[in-house]
Order: sequence, then C-alpha cells, then structure tokens
Amino acid sequence: MSRGYRTPDRRWRRGPPVRRSFGRRVLDYGLVAIFFILVAALAARLGQPKAPTQLLTGKAYVIDGDTLSISGNHIRLKGIDAPELQQNCGADACGKASRQALIQLIQGRPVRCDEQGRDKYNRSLAICSIGTLNLNRAMVEAGQAIAYGNYRDVELRARRDKKGMWSGTFETPQEWRREHEQLSESTEPQVNGASGFIDRFIAWVRVVVGGL
Repeated sequence: MSRGYRTPDRRWRRGPPVRRSFGRRVLDYGLVAIFFILVAALAARLGQPKAPTQLLTGKAYVIDGDTLSISGNHIRLKGIDAPELQQNCGADACGKASRQALIQLIQGRPVRCDEQGRDKYNRSLAICSIGTLNLNRAMVEAGQAIAYGNYRDVELRARRDKKGMWSGTFETPQEWRREHEQLSESTEPQVNGASGFIDRFIAWVRVVVGGL
C-alpha cells in the first residue's frame, strides 16, 4: 500500500501591504510634481528657437583683458583667458597690465564683435576685431592672455619670446579663480538660480543627444 505525500505549497505569499505615513505620501507626491514641472520646463525651453547670433559694433569699454562692454552688452573674447583684474603675477599686477594692453590695442576705435554663443553668465562669446586686427589673437600674441581653446600657435611664440606674462612665473587665470572663488564670483554678473539651473540642464541634454 503506497502512501501519498502532500507536496508543501512553496508559492511565495505576499505579506500585508505596508501603509505609508501621511508625511511620506506628501513627500512622494511632491517629488512627482517637481519631476513633471522640470519635464514641462525642459520641453518648453527645447521648443524655443535658438537666439540668432548678434553683430555688436561700437565704442567698447574694456572691463578686463578678455571682457568688453558695447552698448551695455558684456562680451567675453572667445578662445582666450586673461588674468583677472585683481590678479598679480609675482610682483607684477598682470591683471591690470592685461586690461591696459587691450585698451592700447583698441585706442578708442569702434570694435566689431561677432557673437558665437554665450557663456554660463549669459555674456556674449565673440571674436572681436578692429579692421583686420583680431583682438582675441592679438592679446594671446602679446602674452597678455593665454589660449583657451584657440590660438595655440601664437601662444607658443609668446612663450618662446617671453612676452607679457611669459616673462616670469604665474598662475593661470583658471587656477587663480579657483583659489579666489568668492572674490571672483562677487565680480561676475549674477543669474537667476532656477533659470540658470534649467539652462545648464538643457545644455547638458543637448550635448548628450548631439545638439538638438
């Protein structure tokens, strides 16, 4: 006589649902709402046409060795990085010397700036010139700014000939800003926090997807 064996029921049994506290539910709903608000803001910004580039021409006020103002528009000379106005290179006030060098190049003449984008402070990034004189290139060539993406050839010549800052030792403007972050930020144009965050997020998305 055979005995029958009952196979144990090994199916997983789900326990009773865990009730979330009222505070946890409010937090979860809030996070979901924030997510959809960010998605909506991103979609709205991506749907906007890109602002056309500008041609800025006129009398320029020199702010520092790589920044101008024309008719109230702040313009950053693209492809170069000059010492900050407060920066010293050893015993030399290279920030002020760089600004003076740009003033001497311009000599009060009208400046033409071809905008090629904007930086994180919403300043125009531009190639600026007077006639055939490329101011961006000329500043690197004189050793009063370093190459920052462009003009590596003239920087090498300035270093070889020990022009401007290359006549001694110095911190790069980027290193100096990092060490004097608070001072540097206090002199930069301020942007709206939420808008700036969204703009930076959109820029990151455009880079990831290949530039929408």
